[in-house]
Amino acid sequence: ALALAVWVAAVTSSNPDEVRTLPTPVPLEVVGQSTDMVMSTDFPRQVNVTLRAPSSVWERVIASPGSVRAILDLSGLSDGEHVVPIQVQVNERPVRIVAVTPGQVTLTLEPLSTKTLEVDLARGGQPAVGYQAGEAILDPTEVVVAGAKSRVDKAVKARLALNIDG
Repeated sequence: ALALAVWVAAVTSSNPDEVRTLPTPVPLEVVGQSTDMVMSTDFPRQVNVTLRAPSSVWERVIASPGSVRAILDLSGLSDGEHVVPIQVQVNERPVRIVAVTPGQVTLTLEPLSTKTLEVDLARGGQPAVGYQAGEAILDPTEVVVAGAKSRVDKAVKARLALNIDG
């Protein structure tokens, strides 16, 4: 028992644990989102991660930024507001996750919706001296908008503003 205690003390003193925050934020990866659902709220795209690890492991973590991943798993979520915890994975060992900021994300999922709208041309201005404006021909005459149902339902017109001044 005494030999084991001496060995643990020697290893710990030569390679002590350090608690540090990663020098750069970790990008937040969204996984498991249904293809017929869209997020209608903004959320942070990066998180700050604080880890506890021996100093030799810290060197490997910092040298390989991809060894730490932050994941937002939307698997199985239906429409509505959700509070989703952020999961952090670290490929290096031994490492303990001390803190993740933010630790969770509040977001709203809505069904994906599409709508076809006719394009309305709003022409303004005067052509340069010596020129005459002809009849405008639109091609295509319709556009398709897609997105969160609550936002697509508000779309009533697609307007193309064309300024022919000068």
